[in-house]
Amino acid sequence: MEQLIGFKLSKFPLSLRSIVTLEYFDGPLLSLFENEYGDSYLYSWCDVDNLYNRWLVFRVAQLTLKLYIEGQVSLHELIVNPVDGFLYSLDIDNDLQVKNTYLILPENLPAIYFPEKDSYYELSDLNRETAEEDRLLIFQKISGESQLSKVGS
Repeated sequence: MEQLIGFKLSKFPLSLRSIVTLEYFDGPLLSLFENEYGDSYLYSWCDVDNLYNRWLVFRVAQLTLKLYIEGQVSLHELIVNPVDGFLYSLDIDNDLQVKNTYLILPENLPAIYFPEKDSYYELSDLNRETAEEDRLLIFQKISGESQLSKVGS
């Protein structure tokens, strides 16, 4: 795995809930999560070794997420310009336990972690087995309907 330049954290500070896998190829590559306030976060797979899968995690504004899903903003742009100015890097083991967490500035990411500049979203990247349900979840999210707001309904 690539060496990281960042601030090592003792644990991942966020409590996020999975909403939908946006990109799938033999497993999730890009997934949408949200916090208890309905803020959106993307998990973008970027590296692997014998022990861990490495994910970049970052907050994305509702409008920017909508523009990404509509193919107007690339994943590259989202990673280069995260809402909070930084990304988290998580090393996750096969039991889905976070083992290493780093806070990283985009300019310190290894070049290999950046998607191509034309990395625009395509619904065809969904998991074929769950594509219809996933499409509904995606469009609910970008239309402003938080999954958490439906819990009490």
